[in-house]
Amino acid sequence: MLKELVCPGCGEKTSIDGLAVGDRIDCPSCANLTLRVRKQGAEHRLEEIFKVSCPSCDRLVEVPEGAAAGDPVSCCGKQFFLTYEFGAYALK
Repeated sequence: MLKELVCPGCGEKTSIDGLAVGDRIDCPSCANLTLRVRKQGAEHRLEEIFKVSCPSCDRLVEVPEGAAAGDPVSCCGKQFFLTYEFGAYALK
């Protein structure tokens, strides 16, 4: 059973002891970085769960898995649209 994987954000080894594919953890070395355990073929890896700030209430909202630029995202009773520029997501 795997005990550690490399965080894609900081490159540090992160313990995944007791976690299964699909489980989520926060990187202990990165600020506000949530990771998901994934399996690709025979290999396990950690994948970042992207977050965006709501332009109305400043709450952090997770980007839905598989979302793309132009997709609607709701927060605080309002609907926004996901953008992706310069390697980062945002809501407009």
